[in-house]
Amino acid sequence: MNTLNQAQTALLFPQPESYQQLRQHWSQLINSERKHELAAAHHLFYLTLLGKDWRKGFTPPSNPRKLANGGFDGWAMFKALSLFHSPYHQTWLLAPFAELITPTMLAQIRARVPKVTAYTYGCEQYQSGNFPFAAYLES
Repeated sequence: MNTLNQAQTALLFPQPESYQQLRQHWSQLINSERKHELAAAHHLFYLTLLGKDWRKGFTPPSNPRKLANGGFDGWAMFKALSLFHSPYHQTWLLAPFAELITPTMLAQIRARVPKVTAYTYGCEQYQSGNFPFAAYLES
C-alpha cells in the first residue's frame, strides 16, 4: 500500500479541524526562516500524517562512482527512516509540529511505516528506479 485512504488518515486526527490546522502550520513553517531547522525525517513524518507516498521525496542513488564509494549506505532515506523510528529522537521529531501532533499519533503512524535500512534490500533492487517495498504496511 503506497498511500493511506481518507478513513485511515482520519483515525490519526481526533477532530476534523486538526488536519487543517496541521496543514496550515506546516505551510507557515515551510515559508518561514525555521524551514532550515527541518530535516528529511520531518518531511517524511509530515507526508505520512497526510497519508501520502513519502518515498517520492527520495531518489535512489544511481551514479556508479557514488555507489562504489558507499553512496547507497549513506542515502538520506535510510537516515530519515532511522530518525523517524527512533524513540530517542521523538522530542526532536515532534518539536516543529507545535503540539499539534502527540506522541500517540506518532506511535500510530510509526507502526504503519516499514523499518527499511541499507541492509534490508540490496542496492541492485533499487536500480530500476522503483522501491522494493510499499510505503505503508497493511493494517
